[in-house]
This record gives sequence, C-alpha cells and structure tokens, in this order.
Amino acid sequence: MRNGVGAAVGIDLGTTFSVVAVCRKGKVEVLANDDGSRITPSVVAFFQGESYVGQAAEEVAAPATNRVFDAKRLIGRPWSDENIHADKKLWPFEVVEENGTPRIQVKVSNKRREIFAPEEISAMVLKDLKKTAEDALGQTVTKAVITVPAYFNERQRQATKAAGAIAGLEVVGMINEPTAAAIAYGLDNGSSAKKTVFIYDLGGGTFDVSVMVIQGSEFRVVASGGDTHLGGQDFDARLLNHCLQDIKAKRGLDLQNDKQSIRELRKACEFAKRKLSSLSEASVTAFLTRHDWGYNTRITRAFFQDLCADLFQKTIILTEQVLADSKLQRGAIDEVVLVGGSTRIPKVRALLAAFFGGKELRHSVNPDEAVASGAAVRAAVLTGDTQANKLVKLKDVTPLSLGVDIVGGRFSVIIPKNSPLPCKNTKYYFTIEDNQSSITSEVFQGERPLVKDNHSLNKKVTVAVPIKPEGQAGVDITFAIDVDGLLTVTSVEPTTGRSQKVQITQKEAQLSDADIQAMIEKAKRFQREDNDALREVQERLRAQRFF
Repeated sequence: MRNGVGAAVGIDLGTTFSVVAVCRKGKVEVLANDDGSRITPSVVAFFQGESYVGQAAEEVAAPATNRVFDAKRLIGRPWSDENIHADKKLWPFEVVEENGTPRIQVKVSNKRREIFAPEEISAMVLKDLKKTAEDALGQTVTKAVITVPAYFNERQRQATKAAGAIAGLEVVGMINEPTAAAIAYGLDNGSSAKKTVFIYDLGGGTFDVSVMVIQGSEFRVVASGGDTHLGGQDFDARLLNHCLQDIKAKRGLDLQNDKQSIRELRKACEFAKRKLSSLSEASVTAFLTRHDWGYNTRITRAFFQDLCADLFQKTIILTEQVLADSKLQRGAIDEVVLVGGSTRIPKVRALLAAFFGGKELRHSVNPDEAVASGAAVRAAVLTGDTQANKLVKLKDVTPLSLGVDIVGGRFSVIIPKNSPLPCKNTKYYFTIEDNQSSITSEVFQGERPLVKDNHSLNKKVTVAVPIKPEGQAGVDITFAIDVDGLLTVTSVEPTTGRSQKVQITQKEAQLSDADIQAMIEKAKRFQREDNDALREVQERLRAQRFF
C-alpha cells in the first residue's frame, strides 16, 4: 500500500540499461527492481498479447522480432537519419516510416499488430522504473529528472520528455549525463578544493564528454560534446558482423536476414565483449535454433581491439575537440573520471590515459549508477529539498549552437555552443530585396554552416517591416535560454515595435498533446491486459533462477 506522494526521482534512461535513484535528506539511494538488481535492461518484449519490460523481456519466450531495444537510438530522430537505416539491418524488430518518423511495428499476438513510437517504448521502460521507485519508497512517484546525452538535440530532448509524460511522470527537469555523473563524483569525492574535471562517459549507445569545474557545492560546465551514436552497441555490431562473415565463409550460411539467429549471435557477442575486459581471449558461443547448429569461435582481446580501433579512436578525437572548446591544455585537467559500462574496456582506458600523458584515471564512482545518482540530486534540488540545494549549485551550458537561416541557406549562429546558462543574445537581420514586406526566420540547432545539415526546431518567427529599399529595414532577433534550457525566440522590428515571440518547450516535441494522450491510453490498455500475466511470468522466472 502506498502512503502519499514520494520524492522526485532521478532516472538514467540508457540505451542498454536504465537506473532509478532517489535523494532524501542529502543521501542518494539507487533503487533495486523486482529482480533485486539496480540496473534494468532497456528492453520491451511482446508475447501472446502481453508486454514485458527489463529482465522479464530478456527471458520471456517471445520471438526475436517482438523484442525491442535501442529505442534511445530512434527517439527524436527523423526517418531520413542515415544511422537508423544502418542500425535497422541488425535489429530483429521491424522499423517502419510514419509521417517522416521511425516507428516500431510488432505482432503483439497472432491476430494483432501494433505500431509504437520510440517514445512509447521508452515510456514502458520509464513506467517500469517508476514502479520500482514506488515499490521501494512505498509512495506514489509523480516527478522525475531524466538524463540525456549532452549532444542530444532539442527534438531528441523533447521526445524524451514526451516519453516521461506517457509514463505518467512530470519531468521537472533534464540533465546532461556527464553533468549528472560529475555531481555524483563531486559528492562522492567530498573535497572543497577547486578542481577541473574531465568526464568521459562511454555507455551502451552514446558517448559524452564534459569539462567541469567543481568547487565544493558549485558545479560549472565549461564545455561539452560527444556522439549520440557511439557506444557498446557499436562494438557489439562489429563483432557480430565478423561472426556473420565467419559463418558465411565456413558454412555457406547467409544470416543477414535471419532475425532469430542474429539475436542469438548478438547476445553471444555482447557476452564475449564483456569477458574480454578481464580476459585475454573469450568464446562467442551461440546455438542457432533455426539451423539446429552450435556456433563457436575464439576471439582474442587484440583482435577485438583491432575490430573497434577506429571507434575507440573516435572517442579520443572528440575528447581532444571538447578540450579545445574549453580553451584548456591537457595539463590543466586535475582529474579524469570514467563513467559508463564501456569504460571497462582496457583499450579505451589505455588510449585515454595516454592522451592525458599517463594521468591516473578515476573510476571511484559506479560507472552504471553515477548518472542516475546525479539526476536524483538534481531532482531533489528542483523540487525544493533544502539539504540537496546545499549540496549542488549547477551551472550548465548549451550543448549545440542555436540560430536562424539566412540568405543562401546559411546558418547564422545567435547563441554559440557551450554558452553558460542562462544566456541571451541579439542579432540584427536586414531585408535582402527592395520593397520586402516581412522577414521570416526559422530556428535551427547544430554546428554545420548550412541549415540543411542542421536540425530544424520546426519554429519560425515572421514580422512585418517597413517597405524600403534592400538593406534599409530589418529585425532584431533575440534568443534567450533559461537555466532549464527553455529557449525563447523574439523577432522585433525596431521602428514600429512589431514583434513575434515563440518558445521551444515540451509542446514542440515531435508528439502533440493528442498524440501523447493517445499513447497514454494505449499504455493503460496494455497495462490492463498484461498485469496478471506479467506477475505470473516474473514469479516463474524468479523461481527458475532460484533453482
């Protein structure tokens, strides 16, 4: 029985695993799920009309096409994103296009197919984490801070917020993953001395780096960067492709379109990859059910490192880039902190240590739990916890440049990336034709010189201007971002005062309020259908593991 409304929680919504934590009375607790684990696989499976989340989804006897993962690699992305088309070749589930966005199509029962938005899949994981928190706290949980990669664009961030809404959570804030990890590290370190810290966060699907200055309770982000499509899943894919080629060469079997076999091989590759963090060689062993054949091959650590060498090196290139953005030399970094499960890979550590001249790498924080822990502290601060407020005073930066389109399809930056929040800047834009009656400016986000290569935020401001010769009329366009990352764009014609203002908020997510409400209703329908069955399966799985 739940007694009232509990504290706001921090949620690390990861590509491969997710974690929920709470901060109460200045103490952070990472919460265990029904299986007794503090990490929950970010997996949703559908079987015989029911849905399963986490470890239950991993273990239920659902076909490979009904087991959905990597939703974080789909959320907020357009169908035109080339990464989606590369990834879908190795995904066992079906990804289809709907209104220019990716959707997941699943045969939930023999008679029924459903199409889910990535936000809905993420919402199922979030709802499971919400239940974990409620069971642990004995109270209803309604508020959360959700973490996102530092390099997520605005559409990806708002889509993540929409997932929270579908899960029944009020997302009181979002925090960049390396920033959250730095909070966890700073609190764990407990020093009041001023330190410049480099956070290297290599997870299952994303890579983030941040330079931060930590002094007591003050956490200031200097520069952030990363890649929203780089992590452990990519290392798994390299090994998986090697095994597919090996099988084709040895047995003449082309498994590229064999969803079941790919899933079985993927799990074996992931297991071998983890083993290679502590052993010099490991086996990729998988029984391919459809072919009634057991595949086995030995992989050395050196061979695996060669397979992924360019991906590992890419993290160092991005590290160098963010350090350059911070305008600091390598020697100015006091500590290098490792976060994310993929930082357990020895070659990753060796490359990073070499880059920083042999500096000792810090891995005192739990790489799987640090991000959720920092988010929990942020959640406590944002919901008025006075003790948490004493622990953390956060100053973040905007991760990507923001601006408008100008003549020739060029991108004019108004707020550069890594600008400290809150921030505000104004630029004047003049007419480009004689007798031009108005100026329309579309809002973009990114680092490329042409708007076609950046992310449109699907917002425009249009203001009438006096009829004059080219260049003699214009508008002041102001971008203002508050501490929570809320962007307000205002266009003003200075002689008449005519203006238009727009805000980029959760309502500018790719999903409308009606879409979100429809998905909430669908989630409720699934919940009604599968609660009893899920309970039975979880009990059976626990019993099987016990025996």
